[in-house]
Amino acid sequence: MRFTPLIVLTAVTAIAIATPAAAKTESFRATLDGTAIPTTTGSPAHGKVTVKVDTKAQRVSVELDVQGIALDQLNDALVAKPIGPVHFHQYRTADDVEAVLPVPYGANYRATKNGFHVSMRNYSYAEGAKLLNDQDTFEEFVDALNAGKIVINIHTDKFPDGEISGKVMPN
Repeated sequence: MRFTPLIVLTAVTAIAIATPAAAKTESFRATLDGTAIPTTTGSPAHGKVTVKVDTKAQRVSVELDVQGIALDQLNDALVAKPIGPVHFHQYRTADDVEAVLPVPYGANYRATKNGFHVSMRNYSYAEGAKLLNDQDTFEEFVDALNAGKIVINIHTDKFPDGEISGKVMPN
């Protein structure tokens, strides 16, 4: 059998159309404590977070482990709101801070022996930004993550402005 250029081109085109573009996942991490700006609370609580961003689907996944803060110590007012007591802030300047992505409170929060764990998977950036009335695009959010301008903050009853936080950095 002879393969003509038209047959080869048709086969390659069919494969390209049938194969969806691969999603690109970017990974980030942060270590949280109460000794760094913006949360200079001196709190002995600490935590670690891994953030994965699916740039094709525009979805965000979070795995957060916190030691030294119990679920019942999280800020009651924020637990009751859709944004939750854990969320991401963008620090444009020291005075220009904006919440850009919530980690809504719910079944994805669970108590652990010494604190709590949050597992939020495939959360729509658009849905989260809408809850906060944030006008930043998904691309602006990812650019800010890559530039180290995003901080994750945990708000408690004792420290309503945030007990511990950490700068989110690329892996």
